Amino acid sequence: MLGDLHAKMAWLRIHQLAAAEVDYRIRQILPEYWGASTPCAEWDVYEVVAHCVVENIRVPLILDGASFEQVMSVDREVVFEDPEMAWEASWRNAVAAFSEADLEGTVALGEQVIPTVEFLRIRACDLAIHAWDIAVGLAIDERIDEEVVTAALGWAQGRRDQMAKMPELFDPPITSAAEADEQTELLEIFGREV
Repeated sequence: MLGDLHAKMAWLRIHQLAAAEVDYRIRQILPEYWGASTPCAEWDVYEVVAHCVVENIRVPLILDGASFEQVMSVDREVVFEDPEMAWEASWRNAVAAFSEADLEGTVALGEQVIPTVEFLRIRACDLAIHAWDIAVGLAIDERIDEEVVTAALGWAQGRRDQMAKMPELFDPPITSAAEADEQTELLEIFGREV
């Protein structure tokens, strides 16, 4: 039981590290690169950052049991004037909200109820993948923290088939090369060509 709780608590660190990976890339965005294309179909760097900000803003709402309408009312206009400042506030608030959350509890995502720790894992993995997307868009260092990659890969491997059945949320997985490293394998599960 204690080991299980420790494993859940470890995801708080993974989430923080994944947010730091996004933060590291955002701090390198020059004004002319906000419109750069990324591996996310039809999303430029600005839109990937806006997605991350909006999802971060939704975290405290979801953890507080806000209605689906309240959660979905957060839109990308919150990012428009100062995306870097919006990112800074949003990720700090998301990290704080998770640190105070009951990781043994559950949260509602629309009509679906999932364990709080599973929501934490989803957010950490989403941030890790989008950190890479931004890095590719900016043509900067694409290596993601190894601890984050290992944890996210362990999570994603067990959900690969489930993710493949949700094209509205995830790009179709790519069959990984036999010699692929962990980061490549993780990215391919999320439909990224490396």
